[in-house]
Amino acid sequence: MLKTLARWLAVAALVLLIAFALFSREGAGWRWLTKGGWHSTARISSLSPQEQEWARIAWRYFENNTQPQTGLVNGSDKQPRVTLWQMGDTLIALLAARELDLVKEAEFDARLTRLLGTLNRLTLTDTRTPGRLYSSRTATPIDFSGKPVKSGWSAKDMARLMLALRLTAERAPQYREYLDKIILRWNFCPVMDNEGELRSASLQDGQTVVRDELRLGESEYAATAFHLWGFPVGKALIPPSRNVIIYQRSLAVDARDPRTTWQPSLLSTLPAMLPGLEFGWQPPGVPSDVQKTLRERAEGVWLSQKTRWERDKVLTARADFYLAQAPWHVEDTVWGNGYAWNTLGDDGRYYPRLAQVTTKAVFVLWTLWETEYTDALMAVTTHLNNPEQGWFEGRVEATGDINPTLTLSTNAMVLEALLYKHNAGPLFENGLADDNSYFSRRTTDQFNPPGLCLPGERAVRTAP
Repeated sequence: MLKTLARWLAVAALVLLIAFALFSREGAGWRWLTKGGWHSTARISSLSPQEQEWARIAWRYFENNTQPQTGLVNGSDKQPRVTLWQMGDTLIALLAARELDLVKEAEFDARLTRLLGTLNRLTLTDTRTPGRLYSSRTATPIDFSGKPVKSGWSAKDMARLMLALRLTAERAPQYREYLDKIILRWNFCPVMDNEGELRSASLQDGQTVVRDELRLGESEYAATAFHLWGFPVGKALIPPSRNVIIYQRSLAVDARDPRTTWQPSLLSTLPAMLPGLEFGWQPPGVPSDVQKTLRERAEGVWLSQKTRWERDKVLTARADFYLAQAPWHVEDTVWGNGYAWNTLGDDGRYYPRLAQVTTKAVFVLWTLWETEYTDALMAVTTHLNNPEQGWFEGRVEATGDINPTLTLSTNAMVLEALLYKHNAGPLFENGLADDNSYFSRRTTDQFNPPGLCLPGERAVRTAP
């Protein structure tokens, strides 16, 4: 009898111990078990006090740079300009702030409400597409000097905002109707052709020039975002590729020649890693062979940077970044325009002395791969911030100097990476547009179709 009682007490104690391990620290153990932590390379647990402080610092950028009239956030500190990509970053950062207890529900609602109203009134181009650059004060198209201007469009930037709207609809479904109405204003006829190729446009001498500016990595990411809304992406999901060798490792790069297309061909950290943060490299509705390819390419990108550190003793975390002086915006790559570790300005020139250990690349790599290499990256990044302003762009490879520029996208990426860790895995549960949503009802209305080449419309207009 006593032996039986002792066994039952031991079992009960074991069950209590397991329950405590699984559900303490806000359920971190349960998330670790149910979301595959036992076989994941990523850091998946509730945030430590230090990591919570990192998130608070990132959110401070948004507190300091929100325009009260529109709810839009300055793309760079105190600079009232913002792209559609950065508007998408803003939505994801706001979701992260709510999940990480940086804002209360009332502030979340107030901020999102202002953004919804602005995005539903956003001034569109002559072709009814959203423009490339907006005033964060007035939500009207401008140039980099702040002057009103006619504008083309960027399929890449549209895709980032479209993805962020789907994530917001999933995590805050009570606002779904208003999120749907944002996309229902846009004309997709010039943006996507009948084969699923995504196109962008810019103005040259007052004329609209339409071209395919998405390259490998960016193209698949943009196609995934369009597919979440039901667009039948095809060619954009499988851009032409060829292989290059870096440290005896074969990496896929875009096969199109930048010398003839006038479009840079780049391989960098974020286009490979964002599908990991958001979908675990398994975006819904995408063929399994494409999902496998996305994961393999991401591994190649991070392992090449790790190998450079191991062999050449150069800490490496490549991503685009901004400067406070010319060339202003720099593409820092694993491979770019025919060369490994190429650093290119927007003016097309080579700037090797500007190469950085880029803050947003560090946070993404540190989150997705728990290794000695990513720990070393974080060790030189953890103090690259002003607690009252936000995270800086990065640390210069050549000298160790800090690039103190403050931008929306870097601070948003810090929050997105930390949300992944807190969430114990990818941000999306699914993400596909609901067949019973306002968006689906409007796009399948045979008697009053929007006529904007949206999914479900029978007549697809021919792009100009």
